[in-house]
Amino acid sequence: MTTIHTLKVFPVVYITDTMYQKYEKKLMQLGEVKNSKITFDTRDQYFTVSSRSPAAVEETVLQITYSLLPHLYKSMDDDMLNGTFQTIEDYEKNMQLKKDQEEEEDLAAALSTTTTLRDTPLSTPIPMSRGESAPTPTKPEVQVVGRPLDLEELEDDTKEKPAASASTKAAAAAAAAPSLLDYLDTDDSESEDDMLEDTFVFSKNIQNPAEVLQGVNPLNGQPLNYCKVVGDETDTICELDNREIIIKGYSQRDLKEAAQRFRNIQKLYKARRRPTIIVPCVHYPTQSDKYWLYFANLNRYAHKSFVDLMYADSLRPYYVLLPVFKDPATNQLQKPKDLLDVPVAPPPQQQQHQAPMAPVAAAAAVPARRPAPPRAAAPPQQKQLPPQTHAMRPTTAAAPPPQQPGYRMATGPPPSAYMNAPAYQQQPQQPMHGEGLWGEDRGFSNNYAATGRSRAPMLSPTTPRPTSNYANMSPNSEDFPALPINNHDVYPAPTMAPPQQQPQRRVMRIMPQQSTRNDNGGPVSLLEQAKQYNLHNMQTGLSEALDGIRGFRGEIQLSAKLGKVLWTNLTSEIQRKTWEFGEIKDIVVKEHGVRPLFNDVTTAYEEIITPISDILPKPYNRTACFEIHTKARNQPALPYKPVVLIMNQGIVEFKKAIIRKTKVAEIDWVSLDRKFDFQMSLTTHELGRTDVKPYTTFLKKISVCPITSQLTYENVRDFLEVDHILYKQKTRYRIHFPFVVEITRVERVPIKLQPSNGYGTEKFLGLTGKGEVWYDFQVYYTLHDEAFKSNLNLGVGKMPSWDVDSILGPQDQPNALIDYVKCLLLLVEKCEPLFNN
Repeated sequence: MTTIHTLKVFPVVYITDTMYQKYEKKLMQLGEVKNSKITFDTRDQYFTVSSRSPAAVEETVLQITYSLLPHLYKSMDDDMLNGTFQTIEDYEKNMQLKKDQEEEEDLAAALSTTTTLRDTPLSTPIPMSRGESAPTPTKPEVQVVGRPLDLEELEDDTKEKPAASASTKAAAAAAAAPSLLDYLDTDDSESEDDMLEDTFVFSKNIQNPAEVLQGVNPLNGQPLNYCKVVGDETDTICELDNREIIIKGYSQRDLKEAAQRFRNIQKLYKARRRPTIIVPCVHYPTQSDKYWLYFANLNRYAHKSFVDLMYADSLRPYYVLLPVFKDPATNQLQKPKDLLDVPVAPPPQQQQHQAPMAPVAAAAAVPARRPAPPRAAAPPQQKQLPPQTHAMRPTTAAAPPPQQPGYRMATGPPPSAYMNAPAYQQQPQQPMHGEGLWGEDRGFSNNYAATGRSRAPMLSPTTPRPTSNYANMSPNSEDFPALPINNHDVYPAPTMAPPQQQPQRRVMRIMPQQSTRNDNGGPVSLLEQAKQYNLHNMQTGLSEALDGIRGFRGEIQLSAKLGKVLWTNLTSEIQRKTWEFGEIKDIVVKEHGVRPLFNDVTTAYEEIITPISDILPKPYNRTACFEIHTKARNQPALPYKPVVLIMNQGIVEFKKAIIRKTKVAEIDWVSLDRKFDFQMSLTTHELGRTDVKPYTTFLKKISVCPITSQLTYENVRDFLEVDHILYKQKTRYRIHFPFVVEITRVERVPIKLQPSNGYGTEKFLGLTGKGEVWYDFQVYYTLHDEAFKSNLNLGVGKMPSWDVDSILGPQDQPNALIDYVKCLLLLVEKCEPLFNN
């Protein structure tokens, strides 16, 4: 059964029949364009708009309300008297027109009942004059000479004569009056009766156009066809034909809107399938001489005790970036001040017997800055945890000796298992020195030749040749000269590589030409160059990411967190060289495949987060919630998908359900010579309904103790299984506007299986307060909140009101982004002196 939607519009101005006739034709055209029917009741004075599409009815009513009625209101006076009711003249004219109509109808009825002379019977007397009757004919037949009367033609002429003047006047008035579509904001004033047609063509890099048009209905989670949705909302007919979408409609504006929506859908589809945009930035906080960057193993980092990892892969080597300066006296690169000495490697034949023993020199060199964390909280109930609860436990990169202060126990092997032990085995012929070797007993080379030396090595390609044994490389075959192990060594003479060993490709990096002098005429400092370089890279990456997710329907977050930026996938060739800050992104990351990795944890100790929170003002808000990480599905035939359910602490009710979390872009900012770095990330959360199964069924099986916050639950068989639970306590602080700091205490709740007592149901108990704990320090730019809220209820293919410039600032001067970075750098500098003693 078809549903007809109807709306009525009651104007303030009084519209007479004559006035309505001026706009009737254009109103009919507007109804055809909008697929709606428009009528006007002159007695009760209201417009009626009806259509099968509610959107068409609303658009038509808006056109009448905002285009036609304001023009008619011009005839009204300030006192709202004239024009709001029927005047006496109009009343008399209406009465006269009504009287003329009645006379015309009477005359037409009389003429329609008149008979012809041929049909008149002979016995009927024919009147000759008034009061005199004709004589009775004596002959049976009367012959009439002349042309017979055509009463039908006479009747038509009689009807046209009185109505001719009225129709002529109405036509002239209608021609002189302005048309309705002259006041409408549309380009369909000369629309044709036939349907218009447009075509949208998918990009060549879209392999399956049908996949682009498939979505999920946020209301019921069922598959959604974007062609049908866009067609219904734009009053068009959209059909997929191979790699094209045929769009048909009656309005050129509707065709353009439908094509633009499909363009936005394609753009969002491509953006969501791109990898995360990673932008590494390196920053030295103060004015300094020229410095180079060295990748140091995390186990030799002096402030390793401040680095906590969220990942259980303790066998994976991690590195940190340390600045390297030249010694003015010797013009040689000095050892970084935060790089610890390493013990002399034993001969290769002794390493097999000493492999189980962990070197302790690196751990012993770490100064005791803070007391050891309380180990009484180490939960003995970990034996009762299911296997999945150990997947994301925060651990340090290596396990230092338990007697050293400031360390946490780790589950990985000792540092000797991955402290570049093969590097010692590859160079047994090098002499052993008792002093600290910051090159880890390996050849260490510089990318840049010393002043006055030959420039031939600078012509060597930047990309290294793939090799598995760097110890066998002779000095003549290296692209860059090796740094000396001590001051007595001599640089090998730089030579070009033999023709047979030249690489097959050459990578040349052309840096953008920038002025080396500032506005005052002096040279630009290295600090200012790094600021401009980092700002350009950040703005480019975030602009691309924000532009790609503008049409995303869901939750968008732009936040920053303090932590430490680590580096992985390093080869020995990368480790034995020093780099400039401009080469990290374009050469080290892009060409050599080195990956920056943020530890995603500010700290795991209360002794560190407490002094940081003391420098902040008084908190204004505290909340607590459970993050229940589950695997769920709504049909047994579908595969399980990860779903995060957010539940408040005091109310057993799901606040939201995150069915997909995507990190679109991340800015990994390294603050050299500082204990904390930060990461700025742009993340999207695809939300689902919480009032549908299996979430409603699972909610009935949850109970929370209001005193201890411990909870019990049951899994929904074949539909929902709990993987792990996080208990988050958030404290918010207002610093200078518009920034808000949020310190979150995160606890991984241990899960214990309750005895069933023969009832056949498996109940689980979450032991809140007895799990592993860590802390996050996050900073939010609150002016973005209102803009991103418009994406929560965004239509298919629509764009919100905000753009990239409204989030980051103008392209030539992104003030919002600059203020954000300044706030984060200020917090990093405030935290640094807290732990210097």
